Amino acid sequence: MEFGILGPLEVRQDDRRIAIGGTKQRRVVATLVLHAGRVVSLDQLTDAVWDGEPPVTARKQIQNAVSALRRTPVGAVLAAVGPGYVLRVPDEQVDAGRFERCLAEAHAARARRDLTYAAETLRAGLAIWRGPALAGVGGRTAVTAAGQLEERRLSAVIAWAEISLELGSHGAVADGLSAELDRYPLCEPLAGLLMLALYRAGRAAESLVCYQRIRRTIAEELGVDPGPELQSRYHGILAADPALDHRPGASAPRNHLPRDIGHFTGRLAELERLMSVAARGGVTVIQAIDGMSGVGKTAMAVHAAHRLAGRFGDGQLFIDLHGHTAGRDPLTADEALDVLLRAVGVPDARIPKSLDEKAATWRGELAGRRVLVVLDNALNTAQVTPLLPGSASCAVMITSRRRLTGLNSTEVMSLDTLPPDDAVALFRAIAGPDRCAAEPAAVAAIVRLCGHLPLAISIAAARLRARPAWTLLDLVERLTGDHSRTKVLQSDDWGINAAFALSYQHLADAEQRMFRLLGLHPGADIDVFAAAALAGLPVDEAERLLDALCDMHLLTAHLPGRYRLHDLVRDFARAGVEADEPASRRSAACDRLLDYYLHVTHIAAEVDNPMRPRLGAGPRYRPAAAPDLSRTSEVRSWVNAEHANLLAVARLAARHRAGDGGWQLPRNVGSLLYENGQHSASLEVFRIALAACPPGTPPAVRAACLLDVSLMHKVLGQYRLALDFLNEGSADAVRSGDRDGIARSLIHKADLSNLIGSFADAVAYATRSLELYHEQGDLWREAVALTVLMDALSRLGRDREAIEAADRAALPLDGFANLRQAGVVLSRRGTAHSRLGEHDTAIRLLRQSVELARQGEDRRFEADYLHRLAEATRRSGRPHAAREHAVEALAILDDIPDPVDLAETHNVLGAIHSDIHEYEVALTHYRRTLEITTTVEYRVARAHAHDGTSRCLTALGHPDAHLHRRHALAIYSELAVPDADAARPGSGSRAAAGG
Repeated sequence: MEFGILGPLEVRQDDRRIAIGGTKQRRVVATLVLHAGRVVSLDQLTDAVWDGEPPVTARKQIQNAVSALRRTPVGAVLAAVGPGYVLRVPDEQVDAGRFERCLAEAHAARARRDLTYAAETLRAGLAIWRGPALAGVGGRTAVTAAGQLEERRLSAVIAWAEISLELGSHGAVADGLSAELDRYPLCEPLAGLLMLALYRAGRAAESLVCYQRIRRTIAEELGVDPGPELQSRYHGILAADPALDHRPGASAPRNHLPRDIGHFTGRLAELERLMSVAARGGVTVIQAIDGMSGVGKTAMAVHAAHRLAGRFGDGQLFIDLHGHTAGRDPLTADEALDVLLRAVGVPDARIPKSLDEKAATWRGELAGRRVLVVLDNALNTAQVTPLLPGSASCAVMITSRRRLTGLNSTEVMSLDTLPPDDAVALFRAIAGPDRCAAEPAAVAAIVRLCGHLPLAISIAAARLRARPAWTLLDLVERLTGDHSRTKVLQSDDWGINAAFALSYQHLADAEQRMFRLLGLHPGADIDVFAAAALAGLPVDEAERLLDALCDMHLLTAHLPGRYRLHDLVRDFARAGVEADEPASRRSAACDRLLDYYLHVTHIAAEVDNPMRPRLGAGPRYRPAAAPDLSRTSEVRSWVNAEHANLLAVARLAARHRAGDGGWQLPRNVGSLLYENGQHSASLEVFRIALAACPPGTPPAVRAACLLDVSLMHKVLGQYRLALDFLNEGSADAVRSGDRDGIARSLIHKADLSNLIGSFADAVAYATRSLELYHEQGDLWREAVALTVLMDALSRLGRDREAIEAADRAALPLDGFANLRQAGVVLSRRGTAHSRLGEHDTAIRLLRQSVELARQGEDRRFEADYLHRLAEATRRSGRPHAAREHAVEALAILDDIPDPVDLAETHNVLGAIHSDIHEYEVALTHYRRTLEITTTVEYRVARAHAHDGTSRCLTALGHPDAHLHRRHALAIYSELAVPDADAARPGSGSRAAAGG
């Protein structure tokens, strides 16, 4: 399958174009292709489709659009990952990827002076284009991306023209660039190349006409004259300047740059950007390259400068400004100008005394000359400003650890660590490819442990090369521990910690303290609220300090409001906090951090499940500020953003507060992860909470923690384990006289009995729990018990009794603090009415339950209600409408998988397709249920899947139909349900989830 965005959006398979639907689907596909191989969030897709003004139903519409795409061949490479979707295709299957490969190959060929191959490869890349990028897709995202792709194309056209002129192909360039100037009518470098090509091809008059044309266009569009470089080209052609003639085999000018890096690897996109920016005319080009210590700023600048040397025939200058050099002060601007003026031949006697006069002399020396200046290792804006030339024919590259935000008209490039493939290539180049070939997994582990940082990779590779007795696994072992890693990444005269220390020493005292304290945070990243709590500061002050650390590239703002330390920088920060902060202050900072998370998770859990038992004291430290978590959607977003941190702080709380409420934060975190559909992670954290209950823990607390673990085993389909923990928790509740714990245990026993098919036991447990909560006046949990009871009665074919039980309870469903339990009761009523053939009442009640789930942004329960609504609609004789509801449920379960709801939904879809005689499709859904129930002991759904399979195979005349019927009847008999018809899909239990 191939995807095309260099022209109208196109998807092809086996040379056949695939229809992908209307505007929404096209914008979704375009966005996924632009990020091929990377996860695209629902928010990004929503913005791409509606340009930042989405309707209320935007997320649902996106999910429906993705579901529609999954029914096309695109579905084979489209996957749901975490909070979004990813298109799993290699670069070669995207025309933009093939175009980028051509550009990379051409630049490499140009660097080694294989100009013919470079020109041919660029032409091949340009031939991939079919028209304007993403034509017809529309929308802000597509328009922005199309503009960026067009810039890449323009840079390729310019590079092809430059190389072709150097090869003497003047006529080909003249013919090719005429159409290109129509496409880019304001591009002066393009016009200048076309004028030169026409002139060298003996068409000087046409060259002058070309100049007049672009001069008029620029005047009409911009109200200015062409830049001095284009004007100079025009006057040179008028004067038949011999300097414009082609000189075959002209040698490259001698350059004054440091030696190029022989093993320079990757950075193709960044290099292309530097090259294309340097090609601009009309202004002095200033490019500032910043990034963390060891990221390769100087190597990048030197490598790019060598590639640009041919464009700056009057000289290439390099000066180290020593902004961050161990053992010496930074050069002043005055000292730097002395060096630069001597480099361009100004005698000492002519060098002025004052800074302003030196700067003016420097600008005068460079006026009209083509000079490239590299200002390396700059300290700040004040140091470099006097060193900038004024000539439009010059270019400047500046490297600095600090973001030079004060420079005007500067192109800024912030270097990140290397992508994994480039990191591996750098390691192989230094350590030796033969030594690395046998253990690619070890090489990948090494560069990961080096944080993909070029300096660290270079040191590790050089250390391995110098020790022939070491294996790659030896190096992995030495890099695995934080302290041993620091020792390995230290060369004779330089190392990672020394590099970071030079940045650290330029921080103010408050910035240094914040940096050290960040080393105590156990998670993957941190937001400004958590950082403020950690440091005990107001949020505004914390944000100022975090931004200062970002400016020094000791911290990265990888998302709005969220900050991350590189792994090696984290090691440095941890070492600093252990060395410079007393144990008492480290402990106090940890307490503030844990109390912050305890406070926020209390708030979030209240929104998610207001009636969940709250145990233990509140936080001792009240944070000054916290994120706004007043709505379920805000809680969901916060939990997704904080997922890795929540696991880490839960473990930290259990260690740091062992025997002193260390179970509280893990219990809150487990509840939030459960509500977010992250069941395995929730089980892990609930186990941490249970382990943090030492002897002497109040029995009610231990009982609650045991019931939490039981709940998660139940949700994961591990019913026997769930029963073991449930019995232990129930015993603790009985011993302590905890009536709430006893009632909660009974609810979970009833729910678990429903799932394993002990429906009579479920009725008994649920009835007793209902009585207890009625006595306590606990309306919310009374509704929980009622819904479990209704599930059990319906399974036994006693649907009218289920409705009567709800009538007797007479719960005021509009009086609940949240919408969940009202929706659950309505859904069970609807299911019971559907079984009794009262279709209009059933569908009305189930629609109400779906609407309540949507109002409460409760997607897990929405999926439950939707598959129930699908079954009720199917039974009313409307299979096509039923299918829409079931497909909606399945789309939600793609993101929040639940084995019970998945089994039920596939059974409903099987029944729907069977009703409309699509037996093969029905069989795929029944088989999916049988797969699910091999690991989840949900026997009634398994029986129904066998029954449905038997019916389909009978209709198809397959001889194995009776085997499946026999399996179904055996399970029905064991479960004591009335018959196959009484055990229809749509009765999965989720009632006790919040109990």
